[in-house]
Amino acid sequence: MTILVTGIGGLIGAAVLRRLAGLGRPVVAMDRAAPAGLDLERLGVPFLPHDLPDPQRWHEVVVRHGVRRVVHAGSISGPMLLGDNPARIVDINLGGLIGLLEAARIHRLGRIVWFSSIMAYGERADLEPVGEDVPLRPHTVYGATKAAGEALVEAYGAEQGVDAVALRVASCYGPGRTTACLIRTLVEDGLAGRATRVHPAAGRSRQHIFVEDVVDAVLAALDAPVLPRRAYNIGPGRSQTLDEIVAAVREAVPGTAAVADPAGLAWNTFGVGTLRIAAAERDLGFRPSTGIAAGAAATRDWVLARAGA
Repeated sequence: MTILVTGIGGLIGAAVLRRLAGLGRPVVAMDRAAPAGLDLERLGVPFLPHDLPDPQRWHEVVVRHGVRRVVHAGSISGPMLLGDNPARIVDINLGGLIGLLEAARIHRLGRIVWFSSIMAYGERADLEPVGEDVPLRPHTVYGATKAAGEALVEAYGAEQGVDAVALRVASCYGPGRTTACLIRTLVEDGLAGRATRVHPAAGRSRQHIFVEDVVDAVLAALDAPVLPRRAYNIGPGRSQTLDEIVAAVREAVPGTAAVADPAGLAWNTFGVGTLRIAAAERDLGFRPSTGIAAGAAATRDWVLARAGA
């Protein structure tokens, strides 16, 4: 069964594509343009450009390449992007998803794996752990598109029989992440011999998960014969303090340090408690296995290779 992977220019989409191609599984890729960092010819992966939300592209790729399953990582990847154009966020995130769900309905596709976000939970009055059945109350337009997308996934499944699942991913990091990221910034600053300036985050949580652990969850969700749920939390299973993160990154980049600064990096914190991952452990066999020190080392190697290139 040919698998379509969208958003291959992003962190998760690229990692999923490489994993599937490395396993010898038939894959086709989509994004606005073919990313320079992925050698699609060497991977043996066909590519079709798709500027979301263009609905006709979904039908074209399904018919041309015999697509039967989809990993849809193509979207606006976080609230740090297009803050001055919220309507465009909705257009891309929800318009793109609706087009895919319609294609899945019409062509009777198999499993669709779509990416929601921890941002769908919104800001909470406490930092108590949250399971998948906690009501979604997003406080950003980006988070609202994820909550609304989950409602569409649920409705298309219940009413139209579309087999789709949403993964609520925490802060994903690793080689290939170019948007605001605490761990990559710590690595870059540590290599440059300077302290990272970080906005104080009292009353918020940090939940970082390495990209290859997320890919493990994606492949499990893609291949599971039956999934009891339409949405799963995907995170480290615990919250991480800034001191803990800095100490772990320091193992990969000696001299790493952070100082509090109100004007410093403010992304990668959440006003929500630890994501419970028991459902993903049970149904997907999900076990995050990469510690921050190992993930930071992989990120360091990518940062150095990128600087050399």
